[in-house]
Amino acid sequence: MCLPFVVAVLLTTALWVYYGRKWSFTIIATAMYFPAVYAFLFVDGVWYFTLQVIGYDKIKEAVFYSAIAVIIVYVVVYGCVALDLSLGWAEAIPDSEVPNHPHKDITGYLRATGEEIGWRCYLLPCLLWHFSPPVALLISGVAWGLFHVPVMILLTSLLKPQRPITTIVVQSLSCIEAAFPFGWLAIKCGFSAWPCAVMHALWNRLNPDVLGSIYMQTPGKYKGEQWKINGEGLAGCLVYLPVCALVIYDLS
Repeated sequence: MCLPFVVAVLLTTALWVYYGRKWSFTIIATAMYFPAVYAFLFVDGVWYFTLQVIGYDKIKEAVFYSAIAVIIVYVVVYGCVALDLSLGWAEAIPDSEVPNHPHKDITGYLRATGEEIGWRCYLLPCLLWHFSPPVALLISGVAWGLFHVPVMILLTSLLKPQRPITTIVVQSLSCIEAAFPFGWLAIKCGFSAWPCAVMHALWNRLNPDVLGSIYMQTPGKYKGEQWKINGEGLAGCLVYLPVCALVIYDLS
């Protein structure tokens, strides 16, 4: 059921973004719940899947790997800062000029959890029945990257950054790479949602606060071309490479 799940999520998301193209970003972002909704529709045994998502028998693992998730986020974000500054891609701006970004309340955490239940708790173990861990992580990453394409097309058409196609491509590529540490966390804790949800929610807060929003094309504590400096841009793609290599080494 891997392919039907992916097709259902991607098609629903594309239609949601198309028909809601005049809605606010916050409303459009409720598409983040779609992976979880479809996961519960596609899974065999809702009760057992719910227990898996909750991680009732993996509490120690969930706590430990949630802490690892926090470390990974800070390493990647500030690794991007170091890379951006060393290459002259970004410069710091005063805190008073840093705009407020979404995803900071409890609903931001819930939306992040919605994605993780679908991509990491349902799709990834489904793929692992058929593929090796590196291949399964890659496929899940491609699906996750494509999931972001409709909203990226919409926002780049509205905000008109200098390199819209490049922005869409690097954002999707960053998702493909990010799927490796996200998936690694899921595998290590028996596919419960907690560590991945913690990582996703923290990422959605820290990355825009520090590096800006590649979605809204607004700066964080550092400013520069978002396609280049962002954790979901070229800098993120470069910093994620050694992280992906470590994940592949550990799972091989």
